[in-house]
Amino acid sequence: MEVSEKMFETAFLEFDKTGNLNEKVSSFKNHPLLIKHENYKYEIKDEAKSQLLTNTWKEADLGTGRILTCVKNSINLNSNNLIDWRKKDGFKKLRANKENEKLLFDFFKTKIEDENAFNQFYEIGFTYQLIAYLFFIKNPQKYMPISQTQFDKIFDSLGIDFKTSHNCSWENYLKYNEIIKQFRKHLSQRFQNVSLLDTHSFLWIYGFQFDILEDKEKTKQFTSFKEQKIFEHPLEIPKQKLELYQPKKVVDIESLTNDENEIDYLENHRRLMEIGDLAESIVLENEIEFLKVDFPVLAKKVRLVSNNPNLGFDILSFETDEKQKQIEVKAISENKNCKSFIISRNEVSKSKTYSNYYVYCVSEINSGKPKILRIKNPDFENNDKFLIEPLTYKITFE
Repeated sequence: MEVSEKMFETAFLEFDKTGNLNEKVSSFKNHPLLIKHENYKYEIKDEAKSQLLTNTWKEADLGTGRILTCVKNSINLNSNNLIDWRKKDGFKKLRANKENEKLLFDFFKTKIEDENAFNQFYEIGFTYQLIAYLFFIKNPQKYMPISQTQFDKIFDSLGIDFKTSHNCSWENYLKYNEIIKQFRKHLSQRFQNVSLLDTHSFLWIYGFQFDILEDKEKTKQFTSFKEQKIFEHPLEIPKQKLELYQPKKVVDIESLTNDENEIDYLENHRRLMEIGDLAESIVLENEIEFLKVDFPVLAKKVRLVSNNPNLGFDILSFETDEKQKQIEVKAISENKNCKSFIISRNEVSKSKTYSNYYVYCVSEINSGKPKILRIKNPDFENNDKFLIEPLTYKITFE
């Protein structure tokens, strides 16, 4: 499957237009667009390697669960968006038995043919994205991660007759990587030190245009809808619109009683704020007291930053090696073995952004000896550890 110069030029012109940049760079990895949007992939690759620790694997580890844990850790990175979080479930369900760990051992130690490993991963039930990711972290000079829907759009727009969606096979994956390698040859004629991952990022940035065009089309359709004179008066709603919704239940007014113990929501809110402030004070004092004995300089740098909710955490503190800690404080109550707290969308997002994010859960606040449970770099989307439920919804309309 030949990638022509015309195909490459089409992608390159759109790539440059997307960034609207004219900078001259020798190494493609230093291109401003890659630095801004895509170079995080190198961090994922490096962190995955550090979690795998394949050099330390021994055959004596087979069946102990250690190898499976190492591979899980390389997948469940907080910053890892190379696999849709829903696609990781297939690996979570994999049992830590000798057979499964031997497959992973042989694959990462290259004691088995890649084609054989691919087919066995597929038979186990791994998704295309998960299989491609495993091949990527094993050998990023040869194999790339995959997003079938996006790359199918990219290839189709360039006139490349090739589909990855619903085509999970070794032959399909080889062709996918071969196409990227051909684009790499073209890129290498313009830039120095172009890696396969750089080329993957080049195509991905080129693919941004589809998202932009889709957003523009949706905006255009919505604007067109608003411009239609559906109502003569803003409050005049046609009857047929109301008839589409039929209430299923009415309230029995006679059964209603006046409750003398009405809930004082303002008072409840004030009390929760007080508890939250107290929890923050407990953690702040605890962090300072811990550091000031042997690390007084660091202790002086500990700060309460909860007055800036955009940060997504409450206290800025430090590890003993001077590494920064971002601490979100939650006052919790324990129900038997279950613990729960409310977390905002921004806080979940920041838990994935910061490199050393903690949630400090404070219980028994009003006792003389409050307890603090520390959760480091939580992966809230890990269904094996956390149950996350939507409690409120934001509704937007015109």
